[in-house]
Amino acid sequence: MKRVATRYLAPVILGLFAVAALSGCGGDPPQADLDAAKASIDGARAAGAEKYASSELSAAQSAFEDAKAAFAGEADKMFKDWAAVAPKLSDAKSKGDRATSAAQQAKGRAKSSAEAAIAAASASVQGARAGLDAAPAGKGTEGDVEQLRASLDSADADLSAAQSSVSREDFEGAMTKANGAKGKADAVVTGVATATTRYHELVEANTPWYMRNSM
Repeated sequence: MKRVATRYLAPVILGLFAVAALSGCGGDPPQADLDAAKASIDGARAAGAEKYASSELSAAQSAFEDAKAAFAGEADKMFKDWAAVAPKLSDAKSKGDRATSAAQQAKGRAKSSAEAAIAAASASVQGARAGLDAAPAGKGTEGDVEQLRASLDSADADLSAAQSSVSREDFEGAMTKANGAKGKADAVVTGVATATTRYHELVEANTPWYMRNSM
């Protein structure tokens, strides 16, 4: 009778052990979640987080390394508890997404600032050129005018370089070039005023005293 009972109980006991083993494994490993967390970090890098959101990227990378270590540690266990790893994977992905958002926002602000600097420089160059075109020439100021015109041509080249930098997402370079163009344009405005004053002084110096009141 005992032998019969043992014969029937053995499969039941083995089945219970199998159920316990499966329960201990904790189901399938959350590989998709690990891949999603890594993709989030990679996306942040692609968005420029290394430059525009370095602290957020560092936090995301640290969270991902922690999650990856927990994943690997759980995979080595006979009785796995993937539920303990899930929050770490979620945290890593969340921080990666946050780094992406922060990078995009910072990059947008940098682009807007660069475009505003280019617009201001372009307006300064146009105003300086109009003033230069209206400046009196002659009486020894021809060289001054030509030099000022060359400076404006250089400012135009800087503006073109600034616009190219924006298209390459080199917003710092664009700002530098745009500010350089504006500086040259402002210097031309000052130069035009100086050249105009000099022109009138030379005209007056070469005009007989009795004709100066009619100038």
